Amino acid sequence: MLKREFILIAMAAAILSSCSGTRSYLNPEADMGFYHRVGVAAFVSLTDDPRAGQKLQRVFMTELLKHQDFDIVPAGQFEKVENDVRAKQSIAATSGLDSAAIQLIGDQTGAQGIITGVVRDFRMERVGQDEFPLVSFSLQLVDVKSGRVVWDVSMGERGGPKFPVLSFGETHTLSELSAKLCQRALRTL
Repeated sequence: MLKREFILIAMAAAILSSCSGTRSYLNPEADMGFYHRVGVAAFVSLTDDPRAGQKLQRVFMTELLKHQDFDIVPAGQFEKVENDVRAKQSIAATSGLDSAAIQLIGDQTGAQGIITGVVRDFRMERVGQDEFPLVSFSLQLVDVKSGRVVWDVSMGERGGPKFPVLSFGETHTLSELSAKLCQRALRTL
């Protein structure tokens, strides 16, 4: 019986580890102390849920505020400037920002860096008889003046039990898993 449980735990660990991961990059030439004021652009959703970008952006903003390393451009002010720039440059709301748009937004908001995001997965997924969240995304901090990527991180994980037999450490909701991943992403910054 013990051998069977060990095999089940090993298989579950392999499955869980294949569904999660963090890859990050921090530009070695970047002076992170320079970035006092940052803005957070609208996250692009590549999922079936067109509002996934907005949902994850709100969770990320909360975690970024808790991080307390930056003065963050207020969301409403940043959104207004971003929407004006998108309209003037004919950039769709579902598209990312180019370096010219980032520079213009930064100049108008006083941000030295702008964080952009792309959401790849944001859904509930059936695992056996239960449903667990699946979230994956990429974030970048882009220098306003140069347009260079200062920081880049890609995160992805499926919720569910970390110890299948015990059901210990489960993540049941999209918001709970999103918050955990955003916290983990910010630790790479």
